[in-house]
Amino acid sequence: MNITSLTLSDSDVKELRKVQVRLLNELDALCSKHNLIYWIDFGTLLGAVRSKNFIPWDDDIDISMPMADYKKFLEIAPQELPRDIFVQTMESDPGYGQAMTKLRDCYSA
Repeated sequence: MNITSLTLSDSDVKELRKVQVRLLNELDALCSKHNLIYWIDFGTLLGAVRSKNFIPWDDDIDISMPMADYKKFLEIAPQELPRDIFVQTMESDPGYGQAMTKLRDCYSA
């Protein structure tokens, strides 16, 4: 599902973007603290380069990491990220059926 398949008001989209930016800022702080390399990727990178903003229909922030940094991130993130951010993986959430890791704001849908 993406933003275009939902009926969101402009204020809802602004709130969604605030949550996304907060999650990215928390990830950036953690990666900086532990010297982990990451970069924005896919639609997030396209929007940043093309329009210096989000792509209107993109409802996530895509990042990539080298495998060694990703493994370290998975070790430290659950303990060091704020309590209201959940690191969702197939291991942390057995009902989650995707191979990619997500940072989830516990107070957002």
